[in-house]
Amino acid sequence: MKRVDFISPGARLEDALKQLENSWRATQEFWNDPISQKVEDEFLVPLHGAVRCLMDAIGKTALVMRKAEQDCLHPRERAQSL
Repeated sequence: MKRVDFISPGARLEDALKQLENSWRATQEFWNDPISQKVEDEFLVPLHGAVRCLMDAIGKTALVMRKAEQDCLHPRERAQSL
């Protein structure tokens, strides 16, 4: 049975968020006015929170799927995977 991988895509999402945050910090050196603050408040802060929430959900889903995969294994396969 092929295992479902939630962790790798989640890690790529976290990396993309870090790249965005680094780019935003670099941008703020040149663009720091009320409009830039509005962009941060309306888009970047909520995005950061949404990604954190999604990462929590990915972790929980990965645990549930790992347990389901174990429960669905034939007893011989179960002994081999431990």
